[in-house]
Amino acid sequence: MLHAKNLNFTPPFPGSVVKLISPTGGFAEQHGEVFPFIAYAYGKPIGRIAAIINYSHNTYHQDRVGFFGFFDCIENTHVAKALFDTAFRVLQKREMTSMRGPYNPSINDECGLLTDGFDKPSFVSMPWNPHYYSALYAEAGMIPVRTLYAWMIPLQGHTPIRVNKIVARLTKRSKVSIRTLNMNDLNHEMSILHRLYNITLDRNWGFYPISLEDLLDAAKDLKAIADPSLILFACMDNREVAFSLSLPNVNELLHRARQRKGLLRFIEMALRIQLQKPQDARLCILGVDPEHQNKGLSALLFYEAYIRTKAGYQRSEVSWVEENNIEILEGAELMGGYKDKTYQIFEKVI
Repeated sequence: MLHAKNLNFTPPFPGSVVKLISPTGGFAEQHGEVFPFIAYAYGKPIGRIAAIINYSHNTYHQDRVGFFGFFDCIENTHVAKALFDTAFRVLQKREMTSMRGPYNPSINDECGLLTDGFDKPSFVSMPWNPHYYSALYAEAGMIPVRTLYAWMIPLQGHTPIRVNKIVARLTKRSKVSIRTLNMNDLNHEMSILHRLYNITLDRNWGFYPISLEDLLDAAKDLKAIADPSLILFACMDNREVAFSLSLPNVNELLHRARQRKGLLRFIEMALRIQLQKPQDARLCILGVDPEHQNKGLSALLFYEAYIRTKAGYQRSEVSWVEENNIEILEGAELMGGYKDKTYQIFEKVI
């Protein structure tokens, strides 16, 4: 039997913390504070959590919501509760009004707890967790406040006749052109993405503006895995007014290298990324400038993303999508998609 007195909470060893969650780097440099903890029992690590204060979110929303993330735990309610209680006390001491998550470390990164679809591997930049985490969250008093979906769209079939007619009518009556990302001028392209991201996703729950610095930093990773043909801009009057961003599902390649150990595993993963192409892709973001909404641009971009992804991939996961985003969910279903995974965001009042 594991007792609370056998648990020792300490910050992770300095050399073992990636920059993203380091209290002195990454996210903390730009947005707030991160307080990472590891739970030990009898000298062995058995769980982890980070309490997170996101001043960028708090300033934008004029609230005092605190966050948690990077949760990992053995199947033991005592350990899980001790982890959540530790993060809770950190946020309580700093006068936060609630604890929301999981965010790793923000809504602009991996977020959500997988609650359905455990038998399937996660797609690029989407989280995965064991099935028993839901019970651990419930025992710790965490209440679900948002439901998110991942929809899978097979790409082998033909586009529906109804969609073809809508796209043909839209293309005929409006002067819209579609272009792909120019990887040779990435800084300029990122500035356009930065503008569109912040004005098109502003209506999303929990959104706060992403900084250009964060986006440029993400572009360094983007260059290694991106397929420029899957990053699209819709243009009107020589100005980008909507965009969609899809990425190859490089998780497939990482999954295939899992049998390797140590350095060999990382070498094989690097080689696979360079020499092999994933079979699937993920549609991560689709947004339209508010001034140009209700003109069919979402449908047009959905169609273009489908056609261009179909040219080189077998399936496309559309994720994540809030359960109240009817426009995107209906669009995914119209294209032959089906609900594949469910995630939830939780909160606890302090």
